[in-house]
Amino acid sequence: MKVGDYVAMITNEWQKHNRWMEFPDEKPEPLGIIVEKGKCGKQFWNVLLSCGTVKELSENYLKVISESR
Repeated sequence: MKVGDYVAMITNEWQKHNRWMEFPDEKPEPLGIIVEKGKCGKQFWNVLLSCGTVKELSENYLKVISESR
């Protein structure tokens, strides 16, 4: 993950703790764009949501939908 990536929120609890698991019936919810590294630790990112607010989220809960180039 890096700044500029479009990310979604992982909805399945198993997948949040086991990144290698895939659940085709449970699609991630599109969230927004990563704008900067979070302040809580090295695995946190600040995400600009579609409502215009910025939320700090753990990398464990995020999945990249589209990478920035």
